[in-house]
Amino acid sequence: MCGDTVHIYVITVVATVAPESIVDELQARGLQVKQVLAALGQIIGEGSEQVAAALRELDAVESVDAQQRYRAIDEGS
Repeated sequence: MCGDTVHIYVITVVATVAPESIVDELQARGLQVKQVLAALGQIIGEGSEQVAAALRELDAVESVDAQQRYRAIDEGS
């Protein structure tokens, strides 16, 4: 099922909006909110790619970015 994979997303809210004020709207669109970083204007949550696409349509959302994972290269390989 394409798009059913759950990712962790970092949602950046436009500067004129308090992140706490849109949590309910994000949850209504399917995001499982994990953390609100009000000082940074960001919200971290889990959802599918369809959820991320729906969040990108909101006027209060500046960006929706999948969390990146970084690891050191194994020198033994």
